Amino acid sequence: MRDWMMILKAVGYVWCTLVALVIVIGIIGVWMSEGFSGVQRVMSPFDVWNFVAMAVIMAPGAAALYWADRIKERLRYER
Repeated sequence: MRDWMMILKAVGYVWCTLVALVIVIGIIGVWMSEGFSGVQRVMSPFDVWNFVAMAVIMAPGAAALYWADRIKERLRYER
């Protein structure tokens, strides 16, 4: 079980880091092509689809981290 916990934690951190980098690179790309007003348009709180897409893309990494934490708690109670 400890191996699964370590693997899930590593996958979760790698996934979240890669997603964050892709989001930042996307924002930089929008800035370069459309300027600050384009970034404001993309990051607008009224652009719900953008935030839904970010949440869906980030969900597997967050789920892996949550699952690793659940395994850790389960191992703690088995002792």
